[in-house]
Amino acid sequence: MSSSLLPTRSQSRDPVTTVWDDIQRRIGNLPPLEAPAPAPVWEPEEVSDQRLREALGTVSEGRPGCSDDASGDTAAVDEWRARRLQELRGEVGRFGSVAQITNAEFIDEVNKAGDGVGIVVFLFKKGHYHSQYMQVLIEKLAARFKDVKFCQIGHEDCIPDYPDANLPTLFMYRDDNLLRQSIGVAAFGGSAYGIDDVEWEIAEAGLIRTELPRNPHAQRHR
Repeated sequence: MSSSLLPTRSQSRDPVTTVWDDIQRRIGNLPPLEAPAPAPVWEPEEVSDQRLREALGTVSEGRPGCSDDASGDTAAVDEWRARRLQELRGEVGRFGSVAQITNAEFIDEVNKAGDGVGIVVFLFKKGHYHSQYMQVLIEKLAARFKDVKFCQIGHEDCIPDYPDANLPTLFMYRDDNLLRQSIGVAAFGGSAYGIDDVEWEIAEAGLIRTELPRNPHAQRHR
């Protein structure tokens, strides 16, 4: 077959024809070809400012620093970080309160508390001023440091004939090892001690990480 009768294309969208077909159409033996449909022309969709704001609001929901007011970004970021830190602290810990135990429960609750579990044992006496004050402080610390197990036990139930002068007393354990003992108000810096003094003692035992820059009760003795 002659190469002149092979299919040819004049444009990429034209139908395939032969030279013979073209001749037949010119003399009227074949109907004319239908004109090809024009290719669609792409035009960018117009998006309103309102739709953009709605889209950005959906993406940035719950994230700091995406407001129109740049001056408020820093405060929003700080607030979000603080809230997230509180959430993380709550997720990490599994205790969060002070458990009342007896002498018969001491081995199971303290000595066999589990691998790596830090434990603070508070010896107290009902009606004793410094015992009641310490109880308030360790309840706050237990809620803050939920990965540490806080227990309280009657002082004479724990150690018979334990002197009142040694109250309040904190024993700090991990893996059945007594890491530190803080006995009497002097261990916390005297009768004016506060929650920071107690936190420091627990941190010194290695049970918690504190953000306190220095020993608070050591400063009072200067």
